[in-house]
Amino acid sequence: MNSPSSGKNVGKEVSSEDIDTLTGFLTRGGLKTFLSDFETPEERSRLSVIVVELSRFGTVNDSVGSGTGDKIIAAISKRLSKLFVDAISLCRLHGDHFGIIFKDKTDLQTEVDRLLDFAQRPLAIRGEVIVLSIRIGVADTNIAVDSTDELVHAAEVAIHNAKSTSRKVSFFDAKMIMNARSVHQLENDLRVSLVKNASELHNAINNSEFALYYQPIVNTKNNKVHGCEALLRWNHPIRGLVSPALFIPMAEQVHLMTVLGSWIIRRACADAITWPVRKDGEEISVSINISPIQFLEPDILFSSVKTALYETGITPSRVKLEITESADFAPSMKGYLQELKNLGCMIALDDFGTGFSSISHLVELPLDYVKVDRSLVKDLECNEPSKVARATRLARSVLGLGKALDLITIVEGIETPDGITAIQALGGNLIQGYVFSKPLQADLISEFLESF
Repeated sequence: MNSPSSGKNVGKEVSSEDIDTLTGFLTRGGLKTFLSDFETPEERSRLSVIVVELSRFGTVNDSVGSGTGDKIIAAISKRLSKLFVDAISLCRLHGDHFGIIFKDKTDLQTEVDRLLDFAQRPLAIRGEVIVLSIRIGVADTNIAVDSTDELVHAAEVAIHNAKSTSRKVSFFDAKMIMNARSVHQLENDLRVSLVKNASELHNAINNSEFALYYQPIVNTKNNKVHGCEALLRWNHPIRGLVSPALFIPMAEQVHLMTVLGSWIIRRACADAITWPVRKDGEEISVSINISPIQFLEPDILFSSVKTALYETGITPSRVKLEITESADFAPSMKGYLQELKNLGCMIALDDFGTGFSSISHLVELPLDYVKVDRSLVKDLECNEPSKVARATRLARSVLGLGKALDLITIVEGIETPDGITAIQALGGNLIQGYVFSKPLQADLISEFLESF
């Protein structure tokens, strides 16, 4: 049979086993068979590949069930089929990864822009409104590869590069392979070290290797600091400054996040009570990230917060606990958050827009704040009118949603005065980003607050 996903049907025969039953797209094996007709250097040089990843798809699968997850995959595949009729093949590489194969396509940026626009359109599945977020890896006709397998792999390497650099889109470059190998080696070294000796993290806490840095959140309406977010750093005695993106997942894997999280809560509250009071008499809040893993032992989390509030004497409403949507969200999450609110703390949903951000969570959970991720607003600061227009529509929608739900919205990652102006024009006031300050050490944040 001809591939049902091959657009104009190049004519390669594939078996039914090579077709993904949920989407009707080629499987990875089916794609390999399909591309075997393009293995001469001349034919390969005419091909380009875009790989699309549905960010944090496991979250929605676990929160709404695999049946709804399958419906989302099916709905997305239908949209992709209609969007890319000129692709010679569409495939489901695995789970939440799709591949789009083009022949003689020179303007891949246009196809990328189509995908980004497609990702802004919410899905309505079984009464659930799902906000889609994607990452895109591109391998174009200019790269030198020895097989079509390598071409597909190059697009997947670009996806990993996009993840590691916190970008939505990445075009393959040969240097990415070397960088990926280097990162893999560091991850492996850390993993072996932590698994062989989990006490290394405990020692880091005791030896003051961990420190909290603080990034201010500014109310641009009155030009005053609203609060500061506590951000963890690890200065390893041998490896130097280790990225939280590496050591936090490992701390979770070796079951040390509860200990580390308790330390963060106590330390952040202790630092916050040393901060100067604003000139108008208002106290500055402190935002503390809570790992989903900490909710697996809620009694320890509640005890840590209560102890920190009691020992430091901080006003509870100054403490803002930030959570992210996660596969570890459970039906009991609403009760856990309500118990934390009963202590007087504020609750914020962090990184809204980085994955399958379910709007029902904004409605159902006892939230006070929603933090809009930089990925949704960064194009407000670029020089391309089409991207600015798209980002403006998206930012307006999210800010309007927060207002409609009576939530305070904080926009993250703004880096320029133009970004501030754009957010203000859309009705946003609370902004966090390098436009005001990079994350600062505890002693420096006090100086910043005094002088701001």
